[in-house]
Order: sequence, then C-alpha cells, then structure tokens
Amino acid sequence: MRWPCLSVALLAFSQAALPAPAIGSCPVFPSNHYWNTPVDTLAVHPSSNAWVNSIGATTRLHPDWGNVLADNYGIPFVTVAANQPIVPITYGAYPDESDLTSAPIPPSAPVEGGLSSDGDRHVLVVDTSQCILYELYRAFPLNGGTSWRVDSSARFDLRSNALRPAGWTSADAAGFAIFPGLVRYDEVLGGEIQHAIRFTASRIWGRNNGQPYYLWPARHWSGSGTDPNTPPMGARFRLKASFDISGFDARTQVILRAFKKYGLVLADGGSNWYFQGVSDERWTDRVLNELKSIAGGNFEAVDTSLMMIDPNSAASRQEGSPSGTNYQALWWRSPATAESGWGVNITHQGDILFATWFTYDATGAGQWFVMSNGNRTSDGVYSGTVYRTNGPSLDATPWNPQLVTYQDVGSATFAFADASNGTFTYTIEGVTQSKPITKFVFASPVPTCVSGGAPATQPNYSDLWWRSPAASEAGWGVNIAHQGDVLFATWFTYDASGRPLWLVMSSGTRIAPGTYSGTVHRTTGPAFSANPWNPSLVAYAQVGSATFSFSDANNGTFEYTVNGISQSKPITRYVFSSPTTVCQ
Repeated sequence: MRWPCLSVALLAFSQAALPAPAIGSCPVFPSNHYWNTPVDTLAVHPSSNAWVNSIGATTRLHPDWGNVLADNYGIPFVTVAANQPIVPITYGAYPDESDLTSAPIPPSAPVEGGLSSDGDRHVLVVDTSQCILYELYRAFPLNGGTSWRVDSSARFDLRSNALRPAGWTSADAAGFAIFPGLVRYDEVLGGEIQHAIRFTASRIWGRNNGQPYYLWPARHWSGSGTDPNTPPMGARFRLKASFDISGFDARTQVILRAFKKYGLVLADGGSNWYFQGVSDERWTDRVLNELKSIAGGNFEAVDTSLMMIDPNSAASRQEGSPSGTNYQALWWRSPATAESGWGVNITHQGDILFATWFTYDATGAGQWFVMSNGNRTSDGVYSGTVYRTNGPSLDATPWNPQLVTYQDVGSATFAFADASNGTFTYTIEGVTQSKPITKFVFASPVPTCVSGGAPATQPNYSDLWWRSPAASEAGWGVNIAHQGDVLFATWFTYDASGRPLWLVMSSGTRIAPGTYSGTVHRTTGPAFSANPWNPSLVAYAQVGSATFSFSDANNGTFEYTVNGISQSKPITRYVFSSPTTVCQ
C-alpha cells in the first residue's frame, strides 16, 4: 500500500543473513537458528575467566575425530531417501523424553564407536527427502537392524527453529541436536563452517538454588554440580579475536575462523575441550595436530542472553536487526479477551512499524486507521501519524488507486515492554487514550518472527499483503496472522460509498498445502473512544467466504465472495523497509 509520508529510504542491513548450512537439499536449521548465528560481536560473559579456568586455561583442544575409519572415532552419520523402510524402536531408558517409536534407520547405520562399543553409541540419520534429523543414544540394532533398542531418541525438523520441551534431554545431554554442531570435512573443503561446534567439559554447573540449571537454548542440565564457576549446559565460547591464525594450515584456519565467528557450545559432559566432528580419510595429521596445539585460555565465554527472542524457540536475534525484538503480529487489548472485537495488525520491517487498527466509528460501523510510517524513537518505542482513508468500493472493476484519499486524524505510539506486551497510546480527532496490548494467540504453534533471514521450506504467511504486481491497487490490503493450520485475515478496503470497511476471516483453515478457506464476517461494535469499551456489544454478520492459495512464500491468490459478488486477485507481500521480517 502506498501510504502518505512513506518516502522511507531502505535501511542498510549491516550484516545480511548468511545462508544456512546444508546437507543435500536441506538446510541444517534456518539461517537465524542459534547454531547458525555469529557471536563474534557479543559481549564477554561476566563468568568467562572462571569458566575457562574450570575447563582448563592451559588444557589444549582435542578434535574428537580422526582419519582412520577403522578406529570408529568421531560421530558418524548417514543420509537416507524417501524409500528408506521404517523400523520399530524400543527403549531401555528415558522413553518419557523421547520422540520415536519408529524411524527410517538403515540396518547398517553407523554407530559411534562401532558395533562393539560400550560408550554413547550415537546414531544420526538425516532424511534428506523430508529434511528430518533422527538421533539415537545408546543404540543397538536387533535382528540384523530390522529394529533398534535405544536409551533415548530425538527428532528434529531441519527447517524449523522449534526446541524440545523444556527439561527434556535428547541424544545429547543438553537437549540439543548433535549433527548441526559437528565439524565435517566437506565444510572445510568449501572454505567456511557456518555454525557453532559442540564440545564437552568434565565439570558442569547443573543445579542453581536447588533447581536444574542450563542456558537457553539448551533444554536439559547435566549432573548436580552447584559451582557457578563452572559452565552450565548451553554455555558458548569463542576464540579470541586477537588469536593469530595466519601461521596455520589453510584447512585449520577454516575451523579457527569458525571458532572466532560462531564459537563452541557446551553440549555434553566429557573430556575437557574435546570438540566433535566426523571422521574422514581426507583429514590430515597436520590439521588434527595443529588443532591440538591450541590452549583453552585462548577462548572466552560470551553472553548469549541478547540473542534470545523467545525462550521456546532457537530463532536468534541477528546482528543488524535494528531494534532487536520483532513485533510483527496481531495484537489486542490486554488482558486477553478484555475488549474482544478490535485489534491492531503490526507489520515490522527494519526500524518501521506499519500498524492497521480495526475498530468502530461513533455509529458502531467498522472503521480502520493506519499508521503507515511508525518510526522507532527509542528501544521498543515507535511513533507516527495516523490516517483515515477513503477509496473505491471493494468490488470496483477496474480498481483505481488514484481515487484513494488520505486524511491526517491524529498520532499513535506503541511502547513495548517485551516481545509479547506493550502499550498503545493514541490521539484521534482530539480523543486521547492509552491501552495495554498483548499478542493474540488463536492456534498452535505460534510462529516466531525475526528480522532478516530466508523463508523456511514450509513458509509462514504472517504479513501484510497487497495486490500484485506491487502498487497496482495501492490503498487496500490484507493482514494475515498465521498460527498452526489457521489463518486470521483482516481485509482493509472500502464500501460502496467509499468509506473505510474491514472484513475478517477469523478462522481460515488449511484445506490443502498452501490453501486456506473460511467464512468472512462484518462486525459492528462500540466506538473506539467508548469508555468503558464493552465487548458484549460487538455483533458479527456473515457476509461471504474467502480462500487464500499461495504459490510460494511470497505470492498467492485471494479469492472471495462478499454479498454475492465474487472476485479473485493475485497478491504479494508488501515490502516497505529493510530488513523484512520472516515468521516461522
């Protein structure tokens, strides 16, 4: 929508999101996932010296893999295709924190340490047809591998930032996936490792004030240690920027650059400064020995708390995200349902909020206002001019954007206390009010929205959409909130007299991949300025139906029948600043 005062130059993203690491055609988690987010600019953790000393400042690193495959060293993995048979899985321990009763595990899947090992016996399987990672702990093949007995199992969608339930372990003590933290020779051959690397330590802080203790996004603790001078699960370390890597082999330098940029993540108990990878005959003794020459004192712990956007998601704040937290969502009065019947759709790109407020005028008819250029004035605070618009009827053919007019009716400020709560203050035509707001949750899972990054393989459609090609019908649009298999779509348009009209599809259900349908309602309610605002006065009238069919993450078709009139329009996401937002 081309709105007044939106002559905003695109904001430079100081560091564009890097592509995610990959295996086959699958990402190894999204590019904004914790494992794939650089930490080279984060502050040093206050406990850095104590933690490094507890692991060993003079203790040297140890690459926990080799170049002789017969030694069964390192953590192996195998990829499978869609035709891999599913086999049953039974448990010797931890079934209550495991995901699998069956999985596509090949009979010959490599076992960490070999078939006769009495160690962790990890088995890692990547289904590259579905981008699903299966990980087993203490895995034993039965009857020639036609079934497996394990102590624990975990399943990870490599396209998702989802975390395991808090308190759950995985095949790793910390509840992490193992595969994304391994060093693979092909990455070194490609010249860059684009993720953090897992490592172990022997003394771990596992209890704090009697409670299990670990750092986001770890989901599980290790042991019962109570010493805060030892690191907890999830602690992250990086090679100091001052460490000179110029004299090392070029292949070693690839790993050392990853140590500096992405760091090491404490993921399991074990020998100090042992970091894990995949054995490969192409590794040279020189590279392995050079890695063994580096002392732990060359590392420092980093404070990763600022990376967290949502404690239940691995999506991480990216460098260059102008305001850190992203507020793109459908919001309503807090506490939830207190004033059910009105709301504000916020689209967040760069340092700009585009807010569409659907409410009612003095007669009770639907009325919408727009703050099309809400500028960030301080951390978590955005302010801008509010407009009321008039334009051609929703069924006009052709629909002429030149007939859209704008009237300045006031101003608004959004001040957010955290990612899910804030205050909406406005002055409209001389009326000033302030209301607490919270995100509207109507289905599960609720997506996490972040600034920058590429859409997931299975995209989330939460965004502001308009007619395609862009600007061809500037002046109307559809805000979509996408949670689980449900779309909540608010359509901002005009009635036959040209007055603002909003219609809502509050429960658009998924009827096929990328296709959502539902009934469309028109509502009436108390004037936006009513005090108190009584939700029992809101009335709903069904006026038709709508279907959204998406051809890809950024384009689709909006088909509707409203008051007996049927139309179909191509739509695309509305881009007004940079970086744009990705919800997943």
